[in-house]
Amino acid sequence: MSDILIDMGGTFTDGVLIHDDGKITVGKSESDPADAANAILRCIAGLAAECQFEIEELLARTRTILIGTTLATNCILESKGAKCCLIHTKGFRDVFELGRTIPKTDIYNLKVDAPKVLIPRYLRFGVEERMQYDGAVVTPLNEDDVRQAAKAAKRHGVEVPVVCFLHSYINSAHEERAAEILKEEFPNVVVSSHIVRRWIEYDRASTATFAAYVKPMLNRFVGALEAKLREADFGGTVLFSTGLGSVATAELCLENPGHLIGSGLAMGALMGQFLARSAGFDNVVTCDIGGTSVDIGVLKDQTIATTTESVTGDQKNALEAMDIPSIGAGGGAIAWIDDTGVLRVGPASAGANPGPACYGKGGTQPTLTDANVMLGYIPTDYFLGGDIPLDSGLARRALDVIARPLSMDSVEAAHAISSLAEALMAEQIFLTIVEKGYDPRDFVFVAAGGAGPVHAIAIGHRLGIRTVYIPKHSAVFSALGGATADYGRVFNRFFYQRDDLAKISDLTRLFHSLHEEAVSVLERQGVDRSNMAFVRGAEMRYFGQLRDIEVALPETTTPTDFTADDFKSLVRRFHERHEALYGWANPKLPATLAMLKVRAIGKRKPFEATEQPFAGRDASAALKRKRPVYFKSGGSFTETACYDGNSLRNGNTLPGPAIIEERRTTVVVPEGWQIAVDRYGNYLATLQ
Repeated sequence: MSDILIDMGGTFTDGVLIHDDGKITVGKSESDPADAANAILRCIAGLAAECQFEIEELLARTRTILIGTTLATNCILESKGAKCCLIHTKGFRDVFELGRTIPKTDIYNLKVDAPKVLIPRYLRFGVEERMQYDGAVVTPLNEDDVRQAAKAAKRHGVEVPVVCFLHSYINSAHEERAAEILKEEFPNVVVSSHIVRRWIEYDRASTATFAAYVKPMLNRFVGALEAKLREADFGGTVLFSTGLGSVATAELCLENPGHLIGSGLAMGALMGQFLARSAGFDNVVTCDIGGTSVDIGVLKDQTIATTTESVTGDQKNALEAMDIPSIGAGGGAIAWIDDTGVLRVGPASAGANPGPACYGKGGTQPTLTDANVMLGYIPTDYFLGGDIPLDSGLARRALDVIARPLSMDSVEAAHAISSLAEALMAEQIFLTIVEKGYDPRDFVFVAAGGAGPVHAIAIGHRLGIRTVYIPKHSAVFSALGGATADYGRVFNRFFYQRDDLAKISDLTRLFHSLHEEAVSVLERQGVDRSNMAFVRGAEMRYFGQLRDIEVALPETTTPTDFTADDFKSLVRRFHERHEALYGWANPKLPATLAMLKVRAIGKRKPFEATEQPFAGRDASAALKRKRPVYFKSGGSFTETACYDGNSLRNGNTLPGPAIIEERRTTVVVPEGWQIAVDRYGNYLATLQ
C-alpha cells in the first residue's frame, strides 16, 4: 500500500506518492480555489498517470491521503468566509478593538487604519452573565438574552454564531448552555472554550471567530472531497496537516477548523527538520518560495519554534502553531511602480489564473517568474518538464510596462525585479533570525518551493551564509514534509500558581485530566496505545512578568503521576530557558505556572530517504546543453552549461556558473559557488 501527500497552495497543488519500497513519484498541477476538491483529484490523477495507472487503480492501492492546504488562511485573508456574530458578556462588546489597539508594523502612525475585524460591531450581542476568575458564578446566565440575541442574528442573516464569555477557560458552563440555546436556530455554533482554552478574552474571541469564519467553507470542501474519493472507490483514510505540524482526521479538524490555519506551512518546516537530521546540520533556515508567498522557518538545534502569537490578516490566532512568517514575494508576485516612481515587487500575486504573462493564459502584469524567464533562469521548453510551455515574448511585453517608465530595457527591468525580490526575501529572513537572537551566518540555508532553487544561492550569499542545501524534490517540499508528520494535538489547562504555593496533588490531578483527554482524542483517530507518546510542560513566568516562556519535560510513552521531582525539573528548566533567552535568571525569585500543557503524539510509520551509491565527481555525463543565462555578477548573458538533474548522481560536482534543469524546478549556480550531489540526490552548494 502507498501513501499520497498533497500540498494545495494558491498557485499550484503539489503531490507526492510514496510507494511501499520507498520510491517517490511527484506531481504538480494548477490549483483551483473555486473547486479545491477537484484540484486535488486532478493532482492525484497526475500521480496515477506518472505510474501508468488509472486513478481508481492508484486509490485502491493507497492507505492514506494527507492534505496540507492554504484554504483556511486564504479564506480569511480574502474576506470570503461566513457571516458571523459574537455572543459576549454584556459590557465587553469592543473586545476586538481593545485586544489589538496598535498595529505592530506602524506604531508611530497617528493616521493608521484600524485593524480589520471579521465581526462588525452591529453583529455583537451582549448577554447578562458573569463568571469569576476562579470559576465561581457571579451572575447566572440570562437565557432570554441569548434567545433575543439569536433572533437578532437570524434577522441579520448570520451563518455561524461565536460564543465568548469572560473566564470560560476555567468554567465553560455558561458558554455551553448558550450554545445549546443557539443550536435551536443555527446548525453551526462555535464555543470559544472548545477552540482555545486561554485566559485572555481577545485571544479566545479572535481565534474562535477564525474557526467560525472558515467552518462552512471547509465543511463544503471536505464534503465534496470525500464524495469524489468515494466515487473513485477510495477506502483509506483522509488526514489533514495542522498548523502545529501534526496530522488529524477530517472529523477532528472540522470540530476545530482553526487547526487548519497554517496547515501547508507546517509541513514545510517538518521537511526542513528531517533534512537537518539526515544531513547533520544543527541550524537551518528554510525558505519556501512558491507561486504566491515565501514562507520562512528557523530551526535552531533542529527544533521548530512554536507560537501562540501568530497573526492572520489583522487578528490573532492563539492556537499553538509553528512559527513560520510569510511575505508576498513568490514566483507569481507582481512587479509595479508606486506613486513615487519606485519599483516594488508583491505582495499581490498573479496566482494560478491568469498566472504570469509567460504562461499565455491572459496575464499581462509582470511577475517574478516573467523576470526569471527573461534572464534565462527558467527554460521556456522545460517548465514542469515541458507540461507548460512558456512564452518569453509575452514575458518581455509585460516587463516593458516596468522598463519604459524607468528608462530601462526589458532585461534590465527583469534584473531589477529579480534582485529586488531577493533583497526583500533576504531582509525578511535576516529579521526573522536576528529577532530570535541568532546569527544568520550560523545557519544552513535550505531552499524549498518551485522557485526556491532559482534564488536560494543568491539569497544565501546576501545573508553571508556559505552553505545552501537544495533538496532534489524542493518543488514539492511541503507535500513531502507530510511524510514525517505524526498525529498530535496540544491540550492545556489554566493554573496560575506560584511555584512556592502550588500543590503537587493539584498538578497531578490536572495533568491526569489532560492525559485522559489526549488519549481519547488519539484513540478516536485509530492510534494504538503502543504508538502514543506524551510531552508534559507548562507556560511559566517570573511573578510579576507579563510574558510566558514554554518549558517541557522529556517525552514519555505512558501517562504517569506528576511527582515532586518532575515539578523541580520543570522549574529548573524554566530558569535555564529564561537565562538562554534573556541573559539572566534568578532561581530565588518565585516562578508562576500560568498554563499546564500536554502534547499528545501518535506515532506514524517513519519516513526514510533512499540513499544512492557513490558515482564519482565527474558530472559531464549529465551535461544537457548550453544556453545564454544572465548572471548578476557579470552584468550580462553568459553561455552557461545546463545539466539534466535526473542524470546527476551521488558525488557529482560542478562549478558555477551553471544551471541544473530539474523537471519541476531550476537550480541557478552563480560564479564562485560549487554544487555537490549528496547520497540522497540533494544538492549541497558551497561558496568557494
